[in-house]
Amino acid sequence: MTATADRTEAGNQPPHAELFQPITIGNVEIKNRIVMAPMNTIFSMDNLGYVNEQILAYYAARAKGGVGLIISECVLGTKMASRFPYTSNLHLFNPSHVPGLEEVVETIHAFGSKTFIQLSIGFGRQGHNHDHEPPPAPSAVPYETSLEMLPKKMLETIRKNESFFHPSLPTVAFADKPREMTREEIKSEIEEFSNSCLLALRAGFDGIELHAPHGYLEHQFLSPRSNKRTDEYGGSLENRMRFVLEIYHKVREKIGNAVPLGIRLSGDEHMPEGIHHDELKIVVKTLGDLGIDYVHLSSGSYEATKYFFPEEDGTMCEEAAGFKSMLPEHVPVMTPSIHDPALAAAAIRDGKTDLISLGRQLLIDADWANKVHAGEKFRKCTRCCECLARTVVGLPVRCLHNRDLGREKYMPEYWRPTRAKGEPVIHQLAQLP
Repeated sequence: MTATADRTEAGNQPPHAELFQPITIGNVEIKNRIVMAPMNTIFSMDNLGYVNEQILAYYAARAKGGVGLIISECVLGTKMASRFPYTSNLHLFNPSHVPGLEEVVETIHAFGSKTFIQLSIGFGRQGHNHDHEPPPAPSAVPYETSLEMLPKKMLETIRKNESFFHPSLPTVAFADKPREMTREEIKSEIEEFSNSCLLALRAGFDGIELHAPHGYLEHQFLSPRSNKRTDEYGGSLENRMRFVLEIYHKVREKIGNAVPLGIRLSGDEHMPEGIHHDELKIVVKTLGDLGIDYVHLSSGSYEATKYFFPEEDGTMCEEAAGFKSMLPEHVPVMTPSIHDPALAAAAIRDGKTDLISLGRQLLIDADWANKVHAGEKFRKCTRCCECLARTVVGLPVRCLHNRDLGREKYMPEYWRPTRAKGEPVIHQLAQLP
């Protein structure tokens, strides 16, 4: 099946039927076009990188809520990356991380969804070290946050809670000055990261998403704003995309076509001297020609937060259409932050995107997909960004309007059921290269 929605018989369609057509990504069929977007939740709490019962129940709630695909929160795929987290992230770079992540996979599968892991090679200059080590980055260029680049409602939250965001208290709004990575570090990080992708297969994930959007390390290599190198990794776009392409090639070399391999990219950095849509379209075309299985859109960066936490629906649709125009027909595009199901269905119907990824909307209402399918009323995200504001200061995510967010582990409906009789206990994969 291609990325174009097939039509069902008239009269048998649910409301907004385009959202509920199956789609194939690589060798994996997804039951509908609704994706849970990756979000840093701080549920792991201690930055030891391991899964806990709250994480399992949180994903169970969204799988039970009817989404076709869950993409994990950002999982740090090298030991170096783990030293410079958001505040606290899951890890995957040694075998001890695999059992917990397999529990995530089993739980999501038990509630009827497929799951891809979003694996990150690092936060780069956006990373934070509790001992104030300089984070590794393409160049020694610190990131700078400004109030006018925040979502308006988040700015209101900060002003209402000034002591909460007091400058003397650590937040992810500020980072230590980074240091430039050596060529040797670049090569060793790529090698370690590709081995972590093999661990992701051992854990049973249905696919892998390379994490290269909104200002993370891969994005920083792409952007002339953050990449001032004069070697083969800096300067021209051909050189700036070298890091991303070397990661793609090394991962594909290790995993072949065992599972879909996609990438998340910003449609535009929206910052002076940054990488913009015209150059990113060239990156997307290059990856499409090489065999990428899907592209997941984002926008902006930590310096331009309002673009990847937009204040209204559909702000990335034109950038999504630009990416789609560069890709083969069978390579789908995922577009975030279209909370209105009518607008989401129209974006698919109009050929601007193939899947809709939801973040904050699934925090306020885990059952959004099931309710939309049934034509029932759902709780709509107010885009107040209080969820984001909590994580910025290092607290686990909460929602003003969903009091169950963060306590799913206490709710029996999200406990994993017994495995089906005869269900295999070892994951069957296509032969690796």
